[in-house]
Amino acid sequence: MTKGMTLVGPRPERPAFCAEFEKRIPGWHYRTMVTPGLSGLAQVTGGYDLLPKEKVLLDLWW
Repeated sequence: MTKGMTLVGPRPERPAFCAEFEKRIPGWHYRTMVTPGLSGLAQVTGGYDLLPKEKVLLDLWW
């Protein structure tokens, strides 16, 4: 069995969601500035259960 490495990082949202989140959550666009290959804290600890506001707080803290 071959094992591979997967690049990880904060997952981008659909453009329509991003535009709305940026209006309501300061700093939202900074989430996707993380270099692929690094795990965002929101991805590691929260998965799909986090609210957008929780995601940005965790990723910016990380």
